[in-house]
Amino acid sequence: MLIPIPIGVRYVAAVRGAVWKFVSCTHCQERYAYLLELEATGEGHDPLFFDGKGAAQLAQAQAEQNLLQKSRNVVLPVPCPCCGSYQDDMAKVLKEEASINSVQIVGLVIAILAFLPLMFDMASLWVLTAIGAVAGLTLVVYGTVLAFRFDPNEGDPEPRKALGQRHAVWGDQLTELLATLPNAEQPDQPHRPREQGGSSEHIKPARPGW
Repeated sequence: MLIPIPIGVRYVAAVRGAVWKFVSCTHCQERYAYLLELEATGEGHDPLFFDGKGAAQLAQAQAEQNLLQKSRNVVLPVPCPCCGSYQDDMAKVLKEEASINSVQIVGLVIAILAFLPLMFDMASLWVLTAIGAVAGLTLVVYGTVLAFRFDPNEGDPEPRKALGQRHAVWGDQLTELLATLPNAEQPDQPHRPREQGGSSEHIKPARPGW
C-alpha cells in the first residue's frame, strides 16, 4: 500500500475590498460614481516546509495584486442616473450576456426533439421531423437576430434612470464623496481598491501538496 508523504504546503489568501468607479457619461456628460465590491485570491507554495511565512506573504501579495487588477478591468452596468444611458463598456457587457437567449434555447430543443419520430418505423413520420427541424432552426435564427440587434439603451430611459439613481452617486453627493477621498483619481482612471467597512483579509493554509 502506498502512503502519500506530504512534501509541502499550499497557502491561499483571500482578500475582499470595494472601490469607487468614476464615470463621465458620454451621452449627457454627467459625472457619477458607483461602488464595486470585489474578492480575489492568491496562492503561495512552501515546497519543503522551509518558509511558510514567506509563502503566506506571497499569497497575500498576489491576492492584493489580483484585486487591484480586477478593480481596473471589471465593469458593473450602472446606467447614468441623469439620462439613463449605459456607457459603451457597460453596453458591451450587457450585449455579451444577451448573446444567448431563451428563444434560441427553445428553438434548439425543438430541433433536437424533432428527430425523435425517426425512432419509429413509420414512413410518414419524417414529415413531422422536417416540420419540427425547420421550426426549431427558425427560432434559433430569430433568437440570434434578436441578440445581434439588442441595444441596452433602447426604449424608455426612466427605468434605467431609476436603476442608476439606486446604485450611483452624482451631483452634490459626488462632490462630498470626492472631498472624503483626497487622493482619488479623476473619473475613468484606475485607482487602488480601498477596504470598506465589513471587508476582511485572511490567509489560510490549504491541503498539503504531494
